[in-house]
Amino acid sequence: MASRFRERLAGSEARRVRVFAAFACAAIVLAAGCADTDRGSAAVRVLTYRDFHLPADALEAFTAETGIEIVVFREDTPDDVIELLERSRTHPVADVVVGIDTLDLQYVIDSGLTQPYAPLAPGPLVEDLAVNAHALTPISYLDACLNYLPSFYIVPERRIDELPDAERLPPPVPRGLDALHDPAHAGTAVIPDAATSRMGVYLLVALERLYPERGGDEVTPWPQILDQMLRWGVELAPSWEIATFERFAGGEPPPPRPISQDDPDPVTLESLRGRLPMTWGTTGLPSVYAQYQPGLPEALDIAVVTDDCVRIGFYAGVVAGAQNQSLGGRLIDAMGEPLFQFGVSDRFGSRPARSDIVSTPEWQEFGVRVHPYRPDPAYVGANWKVWQLTWSQVVRNFQTGPAPLEPEVTVTLPDN
Repeated sequence: MASRFRERLAGSEARRVRVFAAFACAAIVLAAGCADTDRGSAAVRVLTYRDFHLPADALEAFTAETGIEIVVFREDTPDDVIELLERSRTHPVADVVVGIDTLDLQYVIDSGLTQPYAPLAPGPLVEDLAVNAHALTPISYLDACLNYLPSFYIVPERRIDELPDAERLPPPVPRGLDALHDPAHAGTAVIPDAATSRMGVYLLVALERLYPERGGDEVTPWPQILDQMLRWGVELAPSWEIATFERFAGGEPPPPRPISQDDPDPVTLESLRGRLPMTWGTTGLPSVYAQYQPGLPEALDIAVVTDDCVRIGFYAGVVAGAQNQSLGGRLIDAMGEPLFQFGVSDRFGSRPARSDIVSTPEWQEFGVRVHPYRPDPAYVGANWKVWQLTWSQVVRNFQTGPAPLEPEVTVTLPDN
């Protein structure tokens, strides 16, 4: 069946200059025709970015029920979305913007890029996602955390009279972000680069919380922590997709042997075929990997570090001065309904903003709930781009500076 809504990319600079200059006559063709442009048309223009998931079946159902067509325009990144909204203030390019995250939430509100809208029948929301005065409407969220490969950290079995072999001993199971600047763990981790990856910026937010750049003498600031991470072998990936699906060893089928303390054949870096056993992902990543398996698997060789997580919300709003604000509001109402919310989960492990939505079978089996850090949108929004510049400078200094010294790794042998 042909899709009842349409998606278009609006990524090139040339299109941004003239985007929607003749939208009603050329971008979409409606029965009302160009003569009805001044009175509005039965279509909602939605602006989002490449990685934000919009459940197609829910949008189809909205069009079938209301007769309102949906045209989705996607920019490459969230930054591109903000830029396009700013450049088109006098002639808004969309009626609804979707995917505004915690990093940009306060900026969008303060800049007046959207206007308040109160959903007609809001459902119960996950804690701390709501925005004052309904400036934006929560749609989904993710909890970003470290992920790891449990089989890598199993201590090999040995006889009671046999001394431990230090070379075969894995590092201890990671418990938090401290693992990234621990010489025993650093060489086993791959993380998305905050200079080029939004997920990397979420890691940067978590690091700033634990190791504030201006935290005083009692705390090592995160730029120094980052330098240690790089010098001790943490690998940077240009995107979250590369870090997670290409360099991280998770998602591979679990070993044919049981994952237990009795495993006689330990998993090593060499046995992972060049992949790494730790990365920065989300609490939903195990459930995402489960979706790629034929049927619901009994077990997955992937786990979540439940400490030092950070919660990021994603929001929708009616664009200020938009042509079809009332229809845009109706679409935002629909985004809060169960059909849309159930389908909002994506390959990043995002979750519905409503707290009463039944989870997918994969999430029920493998999803992990945590008590994350909830960053203040005003504080993060005012500082994250500065932190990003500092991150880039630290990485550049590491890449162009002298060769790092070999770290001293201390191995503690078990008592028995």
